[in-house]
Amino acid sequence: MPLLKLGPEKTVYKGEIFTIKQRLVTHSDGKTEQYEYCERPASVSILAFNTKGELLMIKERRRGFKHNVWFLPGGRVDATDKNPRQAAQREFREETGFRAKKLKLLHKKTPSNTLLWDIYIYLAKDLVMDPLSKDPGEEIETIFVPFSKAVQMAKDGTIDNEFISYNILRLDYLKKHKKINW
Repeated sequence: MPLLKLGPEKTVYKGEIFTIKQRLVTHSDGKTEQYEYCERPASVSILAFNTKGELLMIKERRRGFKHNVWFLPGGRVDATDKNPRQAAQREFREETGFRAKKLKLLHKKTPSNTLLWDIYIYLAKDLVMDPLSKDPGEEIETIFVPFSKAVQMAKDGTIDNEFISYNILRLDYLKKHKKINW
């Protein structure tokens, strides 16, 4: 496999969430090109289940949408978090009021080579009430949904966010094919 020579990174934009960087890349044939990519802090999403096997989903108004949208609880890994697992528990408590006695990493994803963003997906169960204060302006409705209904919502587009839909469908696949012990 040909090797790339990577030039120094140059930050061209730094915001609260996103940082845009550029660097020259020299290919093995000597051609160079400017490579541009976006970095953002890691985040977490939680697939949480009650004792009935229902998935805990949230509905909230998100900027850019003119209606309330379905999401999984989750958010950014903050500087105060020791690790993504701690962030998952904190975000879960802030957004839903629940804490998970059992929290297991399902998988970690990075969307692409131009969006460097680690997303940690957790499974949660044995839920107990243990709320933290919500972030300012957050108006979140928590709803337990039968898992089969959540799968249908992912398939029919009721869930606007493709990443949320993907994680529900992936978990459904893993459960049906007995590739997960949970």
